[in-house]
Amino acid sequence: MAGLHVVDWVLLVAYLLAMVGVGALFYKGQKSTKDFFLAGRSMSWLPVGLSVVATLFSAISYMAIPSSIQTYGLILVAGSVMVFACVPIVNKVFMPFYSRMKLYSAYEYLERRFDVRVRCLASGIFILWRVVWMSTAVYAPSLAPWAATGGKAPLIPTIVVLGLFATFYTVLGGMKAVIWTDVIQFVVLFGGMVLASILIIFEVEGGLATIWQQMADAGKTVFVASIPEVQQATGLWAKLKAYFCVQGHATLLGTLIASFVGHIGFYTVDQVVVQRYLSTRSLRDARRSFWLNAACNTGLHLFLAFLGMALFAYFATHALPAAIGDVEFKNEWKYPYFIATAMPMGVAGLLIAALYAATMSSVDSGINSCTTAFMVDFWRRLKYGQVHVPKAAEEGAEAQHDLRMARWLTLGIGVAVTIIACFVGRLGSIIVIAGKLINGFCGPMFAIFLLGMVTRRARSLGVCVGALVSLLVMWYLTFFAKTTLSFQWPSTVGLVIALAVGYGVSLLEGAPAPEKLEWTLAEQRKLWQQQES
Repeated sequence: MAGLHVVDWVLLVAYLLAMVGVGALFYKGQKSTKDFFLAGRSMSWLPVGLSVVATLFSAISYMAIPSSIQTYGLILVAGSVMVFACVPIVNKVFMPFYSRMKLYSAYEYLERRFDVRVRCLASGIFILWRVVWMSTAVYAPSLAPWAATGGKAPLIPTIVVLGLFATFYTVLGGMKAVIWTDVIQFVVLFGGMVLASILIIFEVEGGLATIWQQMADAGKTVFVASIPEVQQATGLWAKLKAYFCVQGHATLLGTLIASFVGHIGFYTVDQVVVQRYLSTRSLRDARRSFWLNAACNTGLHLFLAFLGMALFAYFATHALPAAIGDVEFKNEWKYPYFIATAMPMGVAGLLIAALYAATMSSVDSGINSCTTAFMVDFWRRLKYGQVHVPKAAEEGAEAQHDLRMARWLTLGIGVAVTIIACFVGRLGSIIVIAGKLINGFCGPMFAIFLLGMVTRRARSLGVCVGALVSLLVMWYLTFFAKTTLSFQWPSTVGLVIALAVGYGVSLLEGAPAPEKLEWTLAEQRKLWQQQES
């Protein structure tokens, strides 16, 4: 069986149209940007928790995790449990911090602690970070029909259709449409993953036993990897250089550290996630949503890891093409190729729809959050000249004007993401793009908030310099250095550089103004305790 059938294409189109229909359902209920950006702060914990999971599990995860398990082995599974290490930090520190300030954007806080320059820099980094991420997320599932049909399905039109559909229903329905479509797409995503895993088990002779044995024989089941370059290196510096920079290897320590830094960065300072917390009815709902997210996140990682193992065993006895079109066949194309060549008619369409669901749930959230950041941190900040939006702007003609502006901006960002997605493939494999380029933003962003919340000496110039230096170093090591960082380390190294440079430059500036120190975590906690007593 080769390629996708008419039934599969019909299912894909029907799914895309259904998502637009859901967006249209919430169109009339929006009266202000509070409804458009935060769903009126009316959402319960269950849809919010599932929405966060669906948002962070884009088609990048759907295709890259199985591929990376085949390349690096089960050692990467260890990183999935690090989300539980983030739970007490997120629930006890960051959620109350954001909830009490009634923010639209996480970066509003940075103006209170530092000044408008830091707020705009952090918001700008976020927007750039998410645009790159969304473009990669749109590109990844568009490979599926292309790879599944042996390069016959046109790649660029597929990217354009997917990007514009996700943009259109986000324009219509705002945050409520984003969250509820994410819930639907979580079900499709998880169902497709389970269905694919079951079908592969039946396709592999010997089932689960064979799948495990194939991985074990290839040395993919060990959790303490032996790296020849590290063993052969002499001297401490040479060993460290080999450990951090050698390509094609993953280590347990690197996996645990990188996963923790990546998770804590996403869950504490990423507007896409923070905006979900702010849309809940209460702090209790926000916390419950994060527990749900942690459990589902780990479960999805384990399922995707098993899917990678199963594909590894399946293609041990089934031939792969040397190339698709003029492009050498890549490891991450195995899943869509399996769908097209081994799945019955109709099932293939459902599984590709699951890939589309994974991306649309990420892109709609990213577009809405980028729009929020731009409107709140740039447009409204310059328009009203205040740290946060005045209450009068939430009513009447002003609110309607800003709502129209938000919809047009959402459309513009969606179109820009779609255009950039057409060129993302030139940067390399999805694993490289996700591990190096995208995660390189995480460390500097987290460092800005840590310096503001935890230290009393951090100043605005220091944190700005620290973040920018960190980004420049990460990009140099990613694209230009002769010895580049391993894909596991960009977020961690970026965090360390931003903290060190940011704090060091701040020491040269002198002590901050007393009113700025009121916004450190320690001072805010004292204020909360006084209010409660």
